[in-house]
Amino acid sequence: MTLALTQTEVAELLDDLHALRDSLEGLLVATEAGEAPIQLKDNKGRLTRMDDMHNQSILKANRNLTKNRLQQVIRALNRVEADHYGLCSVCDEPIGFPRLKAYPEASMCIACKSAGE
Repeated sequence: MTLALTQTEVAELLDDLHALRDSLEGLLVATEAGEAPIQLKDNKGRLTRMDDMHNQSILKANRNLTKNRLQQVIRALNRVEADHYGLCSVCDEPIGFPRLKAYPEASMCIACKSAGE
């Protein structure tokens, strides 16, 4: 059985969550221009436009992953506010500090996450 988080650990993880949120939001702002439609009338060759479209599809996929992770971080911050952070959403047992340090937005303990996969 894992022990509940101490106040010091929660404060450290809260700092991690805020830093991660800021980083993800910054990444979304920095890559926003890449979602603009590819101009077909530019003086580019067909292969260059195809490369641009391929790169844009990769950028959009990465932005979707970033948006999903940002939503997880926001939900974790809400769990901190509700005093439910660090507890597994499935079994309600404490999530270990090392797991939360590596993945601060985690909502499940290792056992429940492994069972779900």
